[in-house]
Amino acid sequence: MTTGKETRMTLNLGGIWSYKLDSEGVGTGQKWFSPQLSRADWKPMKIPNNWHLTEVGDYDGTIWFATSFTVPHAWRGKRLFLHFGAVDYIAYVWLNGLYLGKHEGMFQPFEFDVTNKVAYGAENVLVVRDDSPRDPTEYILVNEPNNLSQPASEPYKRHWAKDLTLIKGHMTDAMHRPGSMTKFRADGNSGGIWKDVELVACNDVQIKAVKIYTKIVAEDGSAIVSISADVNNSSKRLIETEVKLFIRPKNFKGDTAIAYNKAIQLQPGLNNIRLVKTIKKPQLWWTWDHGKPNLYIAEIIIGAPEPLDTVVETFGIKSIQKDEKGQWYLNGRRIFLRGMRYISSLWISEATAESYKADLDKMLDMTINSIRIGSHVEKDIFYSLCDEMGFLVWQVFPLHYCYSDSDELIERAAPMMREMVGMLYNHACIGMWSVFKEPKIYGLPNRPNNYGRLCQIMYESARTYDPIRWVHTGDYEEGVQNIMIGCCQPGDTDLKRTPIKPQIVEFGAMGIPDLETLKTFIPEDKLWPPDWDTWEYWGLFYNLMFGFGRVEMGNSLEEFINNSQTYEAKVIKEQIEFLRQHKYSPVCSMYLYYWSDACPIIGSGLFDYYRRPYKAYYAMKAVYTPVLVSLEWNKDPYVIGWEKLWRPVDPFIGKLWVTSDLDTSVENAVLSWELVNAATKEIIMTGSQTVTLPADSSQVYGEVVWDDMSKLRGQYLVNMKVTDKDGKELSTNYFDFTIY
Repeated sequence: MTTGKETRMTLNLGGIWSYKLDSEGVGTGQKWFSPQLSRADWKPMKIPNNWHLTEVGDYDGTIWFATSFTVPHAWRGKRLFLHFGAVDYIAYVWLNGLYLGKHEGMFQPFEFDVTNKVAYGAENVLVVRDDSPRDPTEYILVNEPNNLSQPASEPYKRHWAKDLTLIKGHMTDAMHRPGSMTKFRADGNSGGIWKDVELVACNDVQIKAVKIYTKIVAEDGSAIVSISADVNNSSKRLIETEVKLFIRPKNFKGDTAIAYNKAIQLQPGLNNIRLVKTIKKPQLWWTWDHGKPNLYIAEIIIGAPEPLDTVVETFGIKSIQKDEKGQWYLNGRRIFLRGMRYISSLWISEATAESYKADLDKMLDMTINSIRIGSHVEKDIFYSLCDEMGFLVWQVFPLHYCYSDSDELIERAAPMMREMVGMLYNHACIGMWSVFKEPKIYGLPNRPNNYGRLCQIMYESARTYDPIRWVHTGDYEEGVQNIMIGCCQPGDTDLKRTPIKPQIVEFGAMGIPDLETLKTFIPEDKLWPPDWDTWEYWGLFYNLMFGFGRVEMGNSLEEFINNSQTYEAKVIKEQIEFLRQHKYSPVCSMYLYYWSDACPIIGSGLFDYYRRPYKAYYAMKAVYTPVLVSLEWNKDPYVIGWEKLWRPVDPFIGKLWVTSDLDTSVENAVLSWELVNAATKEIIMTGSQTVTLPADSSQVYGEVVWDDMSKLRGQYLVNMKVTDKDGKELSTNYFDFTIY
């Protein structure tokens, strides 16, 4: 049901509910749904909630929940709907002992018509049986990705799921979560009634869903707004009435764009109404760095003279297209996506408007313009904030890694795909969809054919609701790639001999969080020397950190933390520089993996779970800018993240790149550099030139050449800067290397 206005009345049923664990599965047989049942032995829990955040903790299985409410007498004669925002994972619902039905899925809203099932003048008892089991798949021991000996015991070595069947994506299986890549990788259950539960009172006519399609007309710049509204007539009679439509600006000044009404007939049951109007001079939605994220409000009123139902929807007018090279065009303008992958928490009930805003404000400060959500769905307020703040969102459906490709799973997943697209369709921020996160990443032989089977049906399901936006059938196909040097790929990868694709949906590395955070999930006696079972469980990935990253432990825990964070910061910085130098050749978008750790973990975020920054945050913030000056060095192989070594007899040659994501050229910019002895601060040589930075470009503007190093040793820096003609700093950066 869409968000209503004055024509609907809502009773929020959140608060303190009673709950009881049903680990033996006896509740249904013992009629725990009965309103007469004594619940004296049930415990209290605040709802909405993920039960992991409560005293229940990490529990897989069934929990029964109960609450009671009274219906206002003023609601007599209304149609009443019991609305659930989301329940993870299978909900069975009873009202006053009457079974209402079942719903599967962790993120979708659902509701029941309870008009004739409530009591007035008495308590109504609502009971929910929430089944959130552990996925029944087998986790199987596999070989590590390199030959480094893994010191953990067998249960804590690398395991892969055989065939997942619970459609929960990151919430059931991913790298950085409790259990990580071990036999216990499904730990950290996200079960619970984690969104609001409401009783909604409506008239006999309810607007159930509104889809707002917009199209910019190339010939004259006008925009067509086409509104499809599903309207339910709960009565048994034909209703002849009218529909009114008002479209007005939400966040910019302007007169009402549309005021329109027409006569309609509503047959009993579900009806569809189509409203089409033209806005002659539309204000378009842009990402924050290319314009203003202009938004409109559409108010749809059914009924006259008194309204029978009213809904209000926010939308934006934009076009987003990808060409054959993978380049993105927003409203016809080519844009480069400086992106970030994001998950607020493994237990999303704890996310709030304030916590989302704090994260997005920091992203704005880092000049991020696009966010990839995968593989889960955030709360609606997140997408509304992205609408308002001008972030383009790439939404991935909750499928991740090793899912079954059975007919039965496809039957269950495809409708959920359509539901997700329908939930988020009207958000202006939504730019593109993906149906599966990494369908071909599978560590076992005879893997299921997810990309060839499941993904194709998911694609079709998404396209039936959204024929306009790009639907991507799964990482790492169709020009999509993961580059995580020193983490998921060897640290000695030669990037200049590595094929690069246009869409880099993951880059980054991993690091150990600060000691204060580390102590919150690793017991004191397991910290130092590291208990490798414990550390592997909490996401260290021994073979990746020491085999791929070659991070040195040092002589203390503090050294180990510092060494890991220093490497993470350096390799992320140099990944960014390399990818930005290859802007449109072929890189068109790039998304760091991740903004913050989704749980207390040794992770890959810029921030840990408690939003304490890693060193990588400061390193990335310095170079993830609309204008970036960077250096390409003369080494073969071209390896990033590690110390760069030159012999005194080897000439140093560094190409000076400047990448600009600005919409306009910068005339008379000044590019300057200096080569400095890092220890003594002695300036060896300098250079400066006046340049023009073309809009939306990346190119070489010269070289730093040093071929007389025969008597020198130690560390050196090339400090670089770009300013505009007025001296305003556009970018500063450095490159460090060692003569040995």
